[in-house]
Amino acid sequence: MSDHRRRARQRGNDADFQLFLKDLTAVTRATLSDADRFDKFAHAVLVNRYSATRAKDLKTDFAAWVKQWGDFMDKSLPASPWGPGRLDAFGMIFNRVAAKDLGIDANFKVADAPVSYPFLWNASRQDRTQWNGGVPNGLFIHALSRNTGEVFGVFADFSPKKLTDTPRLVDYTKNSVKFAGLQQLEEKIAVLKPPPWPFDEPKTELVDRGRVKFAEKCGSCHEKKILPRGTWLTPVQAVGTDPRMFRNAERSSPSGVLAGALSPNPPGSRLADPALTSNILATAVVGALINEAFPFPPRLPDFNSGVWLAIKKDMSDLLPDSQNRPITLLLLQPSVRANLKTHIEQRLSQMFRPPVPDGPPAYEARVLHGVWATAPYLHNGSVPNLWELLLPASQRSASFMVGSKMYDQKNVGYVTDTSPFKDGKLVVGAGAEAGNSNAGHEFGVDLSEDDRWALIEYLKQL
Repeated sequence: MSDHRRRARQRGNDADFQLFLKDLTAVTRATLSDADRFDKFAHAVLVNRYSATRAKDLKTDFAAWVKQWGDFMDKSLPASPWGPGRLDAFGMIFNRVAAKDLGIDANFKVADAPVSYPFLWNASRQDRTQWNGGVPNGLFIHALSRNTGEVFGVFADFSPKKLTDTPRLVDYTKNSVKFAGLQQLEEKIAVLKPPPWPFDEPKTELVDRGRVKFAEKCGSCHEKKILPRGTWLTPVQAVGTDPRMFRNAERSSPSGVLAGALSPNPPGSRLADPALTSNILATAVVGALINEAFPFPPRLPDFNSGVWLAIKKDMSDLLPDSQNRPITLLLLQPSVRANLKTHIEQRLSQMFRPPVPDGPPAYEARVLHGVWATAPYLHNGSVPNLWELLLPASQRSASFMVGSKMYDQKNVGYVTDTSPFKDGKLVVGAGAEAGNSNAGHEFGVDLSEDDRWALIEYLKQL
């Protein structure tokens, strides 16, 4: 093995999530159908409470869970595997909320637009997030909304209930989201730092040369630009990459019990029927947050709730004079209440929608700190390393193996000639399935070979 291939010190994104879901579905079905397996399962669950009656009750409950879980997987997972390090999170979340939770079977669609796991460090700093830029970001209330939507998808209990028809009022409180825990986790994520390049020190003369090339070829999209509220600009650009994730996120669905409910897109509107599935998700998320902040039936709010903790953190940023003051006293001030109302309406509007609806397929251009640790590249993981990302699409690998823990220091990516997974081969060139294309993002293709290596040396140390 050449000396530029070493075991990576960072690797947490190579799990084969679809294989896990399929295996979980299969093993639960087998446990339910095999008497001996279920008996062992019942003893393990009930321990010293085991009895024939309790085991029978457990089997009834378990059968109901296995059926709903299996139906969800059967209708969601694509025949062509996502493969290691990728998943269609948007598709699965849409199916969970718009189909399963609303009880509308026709809303299921195959989740066939897998993307790479986005990296967590600096995620809280971006002004938009999700690969299509469809979620506003940068404040803690944004993060709580984003994380609530993700929890709904994997796999919270959520049962919205109609209260009245005219106007349509919905009770969103029947959910299993732990808002305070999500807020605590987001505060930890907010201080994550990108991992430094762990191998040989980047060459100073090449870094300096690469910095110039980065400004010329990459800076208009990927350079850190700080917006007035302290977040980083994450432009959403159409650069010719695979359109499926973007297009799938534009799908529409019947709204069910949420039809006519207040929606954040735009604030004060009522959810149509059918509606963009993203608007159904946004309505569910914002409704759950509002019900958490202002409980139903009406009672005094719990200011230790995750929603209020997020609002208090953001108020400290937006209203510096509010720091270290009880939120109950702050809310007595008309100016604070007005500012808070504007804050909620503006920050939660256009949630789960791309910044240019119905525009060309476009994806966010993230700040590239720690980019060395995020291979393979593009939103769908279709380019194995930084060297190939700087080549014309026609010269990139038409297929490669994914999932290796061996790192290719020279080309900056993971080794692609072996994989520990049975579904480890990814076809991305001619003949690739929709969603897997490695086309587009042809920036730097006119550089000389020496300039490309210099640019890569600069990217290593970001």
